[in-house]
Amino acid sequence: MDDQALDIEEFQDKIPESTYSVVENKKIHSYTLNYYKHYLKIKFGDGSAMPRNPTVINISTNEALPNPRQADQVEQKETFGIIDFKTGFLWVSNYKKRNALLEFLRQNFRGKKILSKDVYSEEKFIQAIKKLDNIKLSATPNLFTQSNTLSGVLSDEINGYEATTAILSFQYHDKFVGRNLTEKIKSIFNNRLNFTGIVISGRDEKDLGMLFNPEGFFRKIEFKAAIDENEMFLADELFRQVITKIENENT
Repeated sequence: MDDQALDIEEFQDKIPESTYSVVENKKIHSYTLNYYKHYLKIKFGDGSAMPRNPTVINISTNEALPNPRQADQVEQKETFGIIDFKTGFLWVSNYKKRNALLEFLRQNFRGKKILSKDVYSEEKFIQAIKKLDNIKLSATPNLFTQSNTLSGVLSDEINGYEATTAILSFQYHDKFVGRNLTEKIKSIFNNRLNFTGIVISGRDEKDLGMLFNPEGFFRKIEFKAAIDENEMFLADELFRQVITKIENENT
C-alpha cells in the first residue's frame, strides 16, 4: 500500500472486524473480516437475485416444484482470503476473485495506492522450480504448422475437427526439472505471445507449490477442506488449515 508494508493496526482502524455488504441493483457483495494474530481472515462472496428459475427439480422424485427462493433473496458463492501482515502475502481460494477483494480494500482506503504484485518474476520462477506437476498449453491450430516441436500432422488433425483452439496437457509425477526441461520452460515463456493460454504448475526445493497462468506467478497451497451437510465449507476449519500450512511454509 503506497509502496509500504501493510500495517495491521491501520487495517483494524479502517476496517474493524465486522460484516460489510454492498448492494447494487439485485446483486450483493459481502465481506466478513476477522483478525487473528498477524492475519486478516476474509470470507467474501457475491450473488444475484436474478435470473431466478421459477421451478426447482427434486433429485429424488424428478418432480418440478416452485422455487422457494424469493425474488429478493440471494445464494452467495463464497471465496476465502487471508492477508499475512508479516509477509505481505495475500492468499485467496480463487485467484479470479482477487480483484474483487482488492476493490473492497481500495474503497476503504481511499486515496491509497494498493497493488497486488506477483510472487515471482519470470526469472525467479525458472530458478525456483525444481519439480513439474503439469504444463498446459492452448493455441490456435495454425501455430503448430510454424512450430519446430509439433508436426504439421497434428495441425491437420486439429483442423480436421474444425477446432478453433487446441489444448495440450503434459502431466508429470515428481519429475525433476533438469537443464532440458528448464530450456523448454524458457522457450515457452519466450514464445508466450504465440499461445492463447499457458499453465505451468510445479514445486520448489522445499516441495512448496508454484503456479504460472495468464493471471501471473503464484504460490499455491493444496489440501482437502472440510464441508458441512450442505456441502458448504467450514470456514473456521478452513482458515485453521490454511494458517497451519502458511506457518509451516515460513519455517
